[in-house]
This record gives sequence, C-alpha cells and structure tokens, in this order.
Amino acid sequence: MKSTTGFYTRGHLDAQSYTFYPANSSDPAPLVVYVHGGAWRYGSKDSLESSENGVHRLREFFSAAGFACASINYRLSSQAQFPAQIHDVKAAIAHFRKHATSFQIDPRKIVLVGGSAGGHLTMLAAATGTLGDSYYDGALTSGSSEVTCAVSIYGVSDLRTIYDDREICGFPRVHPEDDDAECLLLGSNFPAPAGSQAEVNWFKAQPLDIISHARPAGTRRCAPLYLLHGLGDTCVPHLQSSRVYETLQQRGIETELYLIPDTEHADLRCYTDESLHSMVRWVQQQLDSKGFSTP
Repeated sequence: MKSTTGFYTRGHLDAQSYTFYPANSSDPAPLVVYVHGGAWRYGSKDSLESSENGVHRLREFFSAAGFACASINYRLSSQAQFPAQIHDVKAAIAHFRKHATSFQIDPRKIVLVGGSAGGHLTMLAAATGTLGDSYYDGALTSGSSEVTCAVSIYGVSDLRTIYDDREICGFPRVHPEDDDAECLLLGSNFPAPAGSQAEVNWFKAQPLDIISHARPAGTRRCAPLYLLHGLGDTCVPHLQSSRVYETLQQRGIETELYLIPDTEHADLRCYTDESLHSMVRWVQQQLDSKGFSTP
C-alpha cells in the first residue's frame, strides 16, 4: 500500500514530520515507529524508504510480518538542544496512538525502533514512558508515549563513557565522525559547568542511569528491550548495549542481546535476513506474551 506523509505536531515543521507505511490488512495492525541515527546532527526519516547500509530492510521485514511502519524526523542538534529530541519522539508516539483509528493501527501495539543516536532516544523513551517527568515529556506530548517494547540498534546508552569504552574494546579513543556530537546535543563537553543547563542535560540524558532504577511495571516501567550491536563497532562500542542488557536482566525486565562478530557501526551485516528475522520474532513474542497476538 502507498505511503503517506504528515506532521505529528501542529507546527507543520519538516523536523517534526513522518512517513507512514500502512499494513496490508483491514484489521488494526501493530505499528513500528523508527527513529533514525546520525549523531543527533544529521539523518532523516527517508532512510527507512531506501538506504545504502540496509536500514530500509527493517521496514520490509516488519511489513511482511503484518506491521504498519512509520519513520519520523526529529529536531537535530543544530535546530535545538536536548531534550527537544526526546520531546519529539514522545510526541510522535502519542500522535500515532491518539489517531490510531485513522492509521488503522492497534494503540496497544506500538513498537519503537532506533539506530545509533536514534537508539539512544529509543532507550530513553522506552524507560520514561510512564515516568511522568516533564523534562522528558515536554509540552508537545499530548497523551501516552508508552511503548509495548523497543529495539535499539547500536544505540548509545551512556555518553559519558563512550570514549573510554572504545579504548576498553581496543579501538582508537577518537572517531572520525565525533565532531563534538555530545557537546552540540547537550550544550557542553563533559563535565559541564556547575549549575548550567548543560549539567542538567548531561545528568538526564543517559538511558543506562534510568534503566538502572527501572521496573517491569508501574511508574518506573521500562519496556522490554531488544539490543543489536556489532562487536567491531569502533564508533559506539558494544559495551554500550551489553551494560544495558545486563542491567535489564538484573531488574527483571525482558531483554535480548544480539551481537554480530566483526561488524562495524551502521554495517550492512546488521541487517541480514538472520538478524532481522531474530528481531521481528522477538517483537512478535513480546506482543504475544501480553495477549496482543500479531497477524
């Protein structure tokens, strides 16, 4: 079926737009919302339409499994500093839930998927959907931004340790694509000036910290989380996912870690048939375990 485009806020900004790919079904379908990567400073929703590294295969595999898909833009760090990016992601989730009937989706079955910087935002959204914290929700989120489960693909879970993690994994400390990405996003390098907004941002922008206090249910609920990472990732080392996996297990939250040998950041090998079948199967199992069977 033909894709459509629209906006998930009233501002009608391209930075807050989406492309929606309906499911090939007359019944309400589960929805995958994809959050693109790009170091929070570049990239767009168009990567789910076509890509050189295989990201678009996510849409193809989920669509074949009966899911509707949506790919969203969010404000980049050149347009607004954090937490604007998580505000946008949450506003998009709430928008699709609010208009579930129009999109022919099931509002109980919303799955968030993100890669790299999008994986960072996905983990944050998965861990704060019921927290009720205005810092993360922002004024744009009207309604629930909770997701049933989520998938992080080579996502960033702790911006403070990413350089050290590279060295631990045997990689160079500085990556050619760094370009002050964290500073541009949060307002300063780490550690931030005491008493500044950047200090607040650095404190609040770490998914691993929130997940360390998460629970399977209640106001601190973290949605079940699937983590995919390449062991050869020199940009975002696999420890950024491994620590999240270990913490979720300790907290009693459903999780799975899929590590791919000799695989770089945003590598084609992250989107093989095998890895995507595993991902889709896990998501379907999460929906089924909650009584939300997929088509």
